[in-house]
Amino acid sequence: MNKGALMHMLFRHTWLGFRRAHYFDRSMGLKMLMLIVGFFVAGYLYIFGLFLPVILLNVFPDSSPHESFFSLLWLIYAGDLSLRMFMQKPPKQLIQAYLSLPLSRRTLARFVMLRSWFSLYNFYLFLILAPFYLRTLVPISSSAFWYAMLGSFLLAGINHSLVIWIKTRPVRQVRVVIYLLPLLALAVVFGVLYPEKLMDASWQLGISFMSGNAFSFIIPAAIIGTMQFITSRGLQHAFYEWQGSEKSDMAAGSSRLDRFIASFPVYGIYWELEWRLMTRNKRASAILKQIPLTIIGIPVLFYFIKEENITAYTYLFVLIAGGHGFNYLQYAYSWESRFFDWISTRQTDIHKFIIAKYYFHTGLGFLQLIPMLVLLAFTNPPIIWPMTGMFFYVTGPIFAFLLYGGIKNSTRIDPNKRASFNMEGTSGNLFLTILVSMLSVVVVMIISFFLPFPSPVNVFIVSAAIGVLFMVFHRRWTQAIASRIIKQKYSLLSKYREK
Repeated sequence: MNKGALMHMLFRHTWLGFRRAHYFDRSMGLKMLMLIVGFFVAGYLYIFGLFLPVILLNVFPDSSPHESFFSLLWLIYAGDLSLRMFMQKPPKQLIQAYLSLPLSRRTLARFVMLRSWFSLYNFYLFLILAPFYLRTLVPISSSAFWYAMLGSFLLAGINHSLVIWIKTRPVRQVRVVIYLLPLLALAVVFGVLYPEKLMDASWQLGISFMSGNAFSFIIPAAIIGTMQFITSRGLQHAFYEWQGSEKSDMAAGSSRLDRFIASFPVYGIYWELEWRLMTRNKRASAILKQIPLTIIGIPVLFYFIKEENITAYTYLFVLIAGGHGFNYLQYAYSWESRFFDWISTRQTDIHKFIIAKYYFHTGLGFLQLIPMLVLLAFTNPPIIWPMTGMFFYVTGPIFAFLLYGGIKNSTRIDPNKRASFNMEGTSGNLFLTILVSMLSVVVVMIISFFLPFPSPVNVFIVSAAIGVLFMVFHRRWTQAIASRIIKQKYSLLSKYREK
C-alpha cells in the first residue's frame, strides 16, 4: 500500500471513529439543541469581532483600531496558549489499534501530527479576527487583510506546535520542559516590568504582517517546522509509552492533604471523598485547574472593559462567581456513580452527604472569590458589588437547583476520559437545567431595576438577599433533595449499572 492510500485509510478510520462515537446516539432533539448552542457561540464571537474596532477606539482613542489590536497580539496569543495547555489534546487514542500492525512509526507520527491540525483551537480565533480585519484592514488594502490572516494563523500554529510537542514528548524528556520554566518566568517578569516595550514589539510584528514583510512570515514558519520535526522524532520514540490509555496516575493512598481534610469533624470524611473525586480523574481535575486562570483572567478582562453598564455582564458573573461548583455540580452525583452501589449498601446519612457537598463547594467558591475581589479592587472596583452579590446567588438558589436537578441528570460517566468536548453524560434535562440557571437572573435584574440605588448596588442587594435566604434555610432544601434520592435509589442504581 502506497503512502497516499495509507493516509486515506487512516483518515477514513478517523471519520468512522468520530461518526460511531457514543454522543451520536443521543436524541435528535438534544443534537439540535447542541447545534443551536454552537451556532449561537460562533455568532457571538463573530459579532464581537464586528464591534471590536469600536471597543478599541474607546479604550485606545489615540490609536487606530488595527494598531491598538496589534499591540495586544502578545496578550491574545498568550491567553490562547494557556487555553490550549489545559484543553487541547493530541489525537492519541487513534494510535492504539495500529501499534501491532506493520506500519512504520514515522508514518503514524506524521498522521498524528497532521490530524492534530484539524483542531477547533486552530480556528476559533478567526471567528473574531476575520470580521475585525475585514472592517479595519480591507479599507486600507485587500492584501493587508490576507497577510494579517496568514500571520495570525502562523502565531496560532506556533502555539499548536508547542502544545503538541509538550503533550507527546517521551517521558525521559520531561526535564526539557522544566528548563522552559525559567524562560517563562523571565517572560512574565519582563511583561510586568516593561509592558510598553512588549506592546511595542507586538505592534511592530502586526504591522510587519500587514505590510507583507517576508521575514515576519519566514521566522514563524521556521519555528513551526522545527517544532514539528522535534515532535515527530519524539513521537517515534514515545509510541510504546504513550498509547493513549485513559488512566489515572494518582496513588491509591491518602496524602497529607487528604488526611487533613478528613480530620474535620462530622463532614471531614465526605469532604475527603469530594476532594479525591476532584483531583484523581481527568475530567473533574480539568475543571479544578481552571480556578487560577479565572482568578487572574477575570480582573484582567475587566481592566480593559470600562463601561458604565456593568450589569450587562451579569450572565458572566453567574458562570464565575460561584467558582468551581457551578461546573462541577452539573454532574453532582455522577462522580460517585462508579461506587454508588457501595454508598447505597452502607448506613450512609444521605442528608449529611448532600450538606457536606454544599458546604465544600460553597467554601471552595469563597476561596476563589476573595483573591478575585482583591485584584478587582485594582482593575475595576465597581465590579466588586455585582460579583459579590452573584456569589451569594449562585451558591444559594443555583447550587440548590443543580443539586436537585442533578438527580435526574446523573448517569454513570467515565471521569478519566478527556475533559474537553466530551459529550458523555449530557442530556436534554442537563441542558434545560443550565439554561434555567442562566435565565433565572432575569428575575434579579427586574427587581433591581426598581431600586433607587446605582445598578451595581441594586444587583448586589437583590442577589445577595436571595442567596442568603437560601443559605439560612439550606437544611430544608437539602433534606428535600436527600428524600428524593432515597425514594429513587433503586432506579438510580439501575442507571449507574448501565456501563
